[in-house]
Amino acid sequence: MPEETSQEFPTVENGFTPARRDEGRETERERDRDRDPADAPEGRPGWLTRLRNRRMSALVAWSLSVVLAAVAITLTMFWVHPDNGQWKEFFRGVIGDVAGALLVAFFLSPVFLAIRAFANEKFGNIADYAPMTGYERFPYLKFIERLERCDDLVRIMDTSSSVLDVTTAEGDEVDERQRCVTALRNVLAADNEVRVEILLLDPTSDAARQRNTDLREEGIDVSAGVSRNLALLNEIRNGLPDGARSKLLVKLYNATPACAYYRVDDRASIAFYSLRTSSERGAHVDVALKEKLGKIVNDHFRDIREDADTVEMVSYLYGTATVGRRSEHVAWVEYGGVVFLGLASPRENPVVWTVAPRVGGGEPVKLAAYKHEPAEFRAMRLIPWVECGPLGVRMEEKYGVEFQVLFEVAPVGAMPPGFLPGQAALNGDRAAGAEPGLRRPVAEA
Repeated sequence: MPEETSQEFPTVENGFTPARRDEGRETERERDRDRDPADAPEGRPGWLTRLRNRRMSALVAWSLSVVLAAVAITLTMFWVHPDNGQWKEFFRGVIGDVAGALLVAFFLSPVFLAIRAFANEKFGNIADYAPMTGYERFPYLKFIERLERCDDLVRIMDTSSSVLDVTTAEGDEVDERQRCVTALRNVLAADNEVRVEILLLDPTSDAARQRNTDLREEGIDVSAGVSRNLALLNEIRNGLPDGARSKLLVKLYNATPACAYYRVDDRASIAFYSLRTSSERGAHVDVALKEKLGKIVNDHFRDIREDADTVEMVSYLYGTATVGRRSEHVAWVEYGGVVFLGLASPRENPVVWTVAPRVGGGEPVKLAAYKHEPAEFRAMRLIPWVECGPLGVRMEEKYGVEFQVLFEVAPVGAMPPGFLPGQAALNGDRAAGAEPGLRRPVAEA
């Protein structure tokens, strides 16, 4: 877990080094386990430690209170110095005042504690309002806490996001990332007005090839990471009610990545990309959006989101099938040199179901996909999902969901150059910048 260095960004000049960061990582996790019981490993008596600490704190507080009360009574006695016949009245008055104060504290303390707990739950810890704080790696705990109480806006911009990639996590990172994904699902599924906007790097872009080259020695493949991110986000989107799907916006940008940006409401965690270091493992700045840096990066996010070359996830993943004058999005992959279409129920894919294979050949369907010229196909064979085997695995890896049937389609006439083999990062072929044989490398954060 991250070590907080208030008001100071970790740099080489102030003693920060990657080696020191790795050595102190376990120490950081131990400190955060004491603050968050969900991070305590199974069998670890974390709650006993916290209870012991609370008892010690309470004992010290009560001891100091008794000492201060005794000092106050002694000073009052010297100051008032009652006559010999007035000591009884003096002690009676003091005892009455002390007893009244204790009764008031006894009855009002729970009220004050409840108000404080509500304020912390709703608005967060007072440390959250510091203008800028530095962390040695991605602050999972802070991000999860903010996601769980988010009531406005979530924005994520990265090349690929390890924060949302549970499949490549190891050790404690599995729980951290799983909690992030669960919190994101919950905030989207809840009855609220929260909007989630995510920008990822287009795996087919020159920037993705360059970043793949930078991270190749670390075993990190940005294109493969984006593919897994898109499968997860598409699965989350398909699991939402129709009215809630508009709350999730995912786009892929084709530009030089400047920084990783994880915003929840009015706070953001920002990391600038380093050579041979993923953004998740690099130093982060936690900043309020009212600060200059927060405003600059938030404006950059909006510029990237609105750029003409930025494409929405649905348009990137799915093809557009046109039959006559009707069109709809349809899942597709290329497998063994053949194109297959993935269909859900006839209610969800009414257009493509009209070209189901039939004797004598069905009606042709025009298919257009991202960065590919449109081409006409004819459905040749229907394959139930349970019989798809490796082909079904390929579809699920790309889209994160299962389908009802697959249509094997064949081109009508000549196939336009460039339509096959399809999208490199998503169809199982070698991704841009990846080494041959590298099938499931680690994603970048």
